[in-house]
Amino acid sequence: MAEQTVNKGWQLAARILSVILIAGFLYYFVTNEYMRLENMSIETGPIYFMIFSVFIGFLVSWFFEMIGGLVLIVGGLALGVYAFLSTGGDNPMTAVVYTVPFVVPGFLFLISWFQRS
Repeated sequence: MAEQTVNKGWQLAARILSVILIAGFLYYFVTNEYMRLENMSIETGPIYFMIFSVFIGFLVSWFFEMIGGLVLIVGGLALGVYAFLSTGGDNPMTAVVYTVPFVVPGFLFLISWFQRS
């Protein structure tokens, strides 16, 4: 019974944190980055694809924690690296802003899955 409560705690923390961080990311993206990316046509395709893939990972992780958590981590890291490289490598904060909202909940979903198995 105690193990089940601990797992529910990790699961609840992952879900709440993912909603908060992804909502914050969407706010940041819409207010700051969207207009900048709209003017750069060569970069819009890959970055929108990566954002779409991590949102799919977010949805999957609510039902299949391991698969969704892995998609969130890999997609978040790829998105952060791409964002860092697309800015010319001069602003590491861009990589952090694009990576953390997906990697942290991804790890929490994996911890929740690991606690259950």
